[in-house]
Amino acid sequence: MDYNVPNAFANRPAGDKAWLVFHYIPNLPLSIVSFVVYVIFMLYFAYRVYKTKSRRFLYILAFTAFMEVVGYLIRALCYSFTSIARFAIMNLFLLLAPNALALVNYKTLGEMIRLSRVQEKRFYLRPKFVTWFFFASDILSFLMQGSGGGLQATGKADTGKAIVLVGLFIQLFFLACFFIITIYVSCNDNYTFYVAGVDNPKRKLAICLFSTLVLIYIRSIYRVIEYATGYDGPVARTEWAFYVFDTLAIAICFVLYGVYYIGNYIPKRDAQEDVTATSSIDLNTVRMLKNPV
Repeated sequence: MDYNVPNAFANRPAGDKAWLVFHYIPNLPLSIVSFVVYVIFMLYFAYRVYKTKSRRFLYILAFTAFMEVVGYLIRALCYSFTSIARFAIMNLFLLLAPNALALVNYKTLGEMIRLSRVQEKRFYLRPKFVTWFFFASDILSFLMQGSGGGLQATGKADTGKAIVLVGLFIQLFFLACFFIITIYVSCNDNYTFYVAGVDNPKRKLAICLFSTLVLIYIRSIYRVIEYATGYDGPVARTEWAFYVFDTLAIAICFVLYGVYYIGNYIPKRDAQEDVTATSSIDLNTVRMLKNPV
């Protein structure tokens, strides 16, 4: 073992890489608590989407929580023994999971625009463009971060880190673009829709989107700083920063997705057409009141 390694690592098993990749021994209680919390989120959202017959894209919430579960399980295993492979797989799952949350937001905004039935001439405000363009950007970011993480596992750490950084910058750029479009749609009265039995669904969805986007953005900035300063940098060596800016930030996102459950504010799977038709009738009524014959 290298002479610079602190005495606390002297009794680690032969071949252990905790000092090399973490520069600390992962906190076992925090790893277990995080694992349990995300198991709860995973089961909760899988059950709620199924039970309420919500739109199927909301299963992404349960899938994202599953990725976090795998990541924290491996992190807990790293407490007793850390290998390069374990670290890389753990990092891959925890790095990529929030990308999936962004997909939920992209699809939700697309649904908000579609339900408002605005005849939009600007291509970047059309529901299909909003959904699929940002989906594609997120998938590109996802693949770059995933391939970069994979290269790190093969020993090409510098190349892998550079690719992950590019992927993170792509994610930050498109999240910022999406944030601007979300502000425009949320503040424009033309993009109004109605769901039976729900008071102002657009406002509640806007709260959910804005708050989770801010948290995802903060988390992504943290990851950029972490990778930019390297594994031996001050950010990567600080475990509390990981739990505050990654674990806690994403956990709060899940809480917000539960409080402002998207499935309550858009049509269910078996009621999409009925609600859309009702929305159209309501909007026509509003227009008639504004412009009486």
